[in-house]
Amino acid sequence: MSESKAVLHRCPVPTDYLCACGKVARGLRKAGIEFETVRAPLSKGKRDDVLRLTGQRAVPVLEMNGQALCDSRRILEWINAEKSTS
Repeated sequence: MSESKAVLHRCPVPTDYLCACGKVARGLRKAGIEFETVRAPLSKGKRDDVLRLTGQRAVPVLEMNGQALCDSRRILEWINAEKSTS
């Protein structure tokens, strides 16, 4: 991971085993990528921060170095690629 810490915008579910957001959080930890967690509101209509980042209101969203990556599958692909270059 480069200079700034990643930020994971995720749902408010308190565990990492019930949703795609948790799967991304587990993948980041397993890869040793430091990240900060921002819990998005349960209501998609109240996810204005996520909307500003991606143009949509779905989570998870991984923000790093001024860019945002959405969709858990794409984020996990990025994590795997980042892990293989480390």
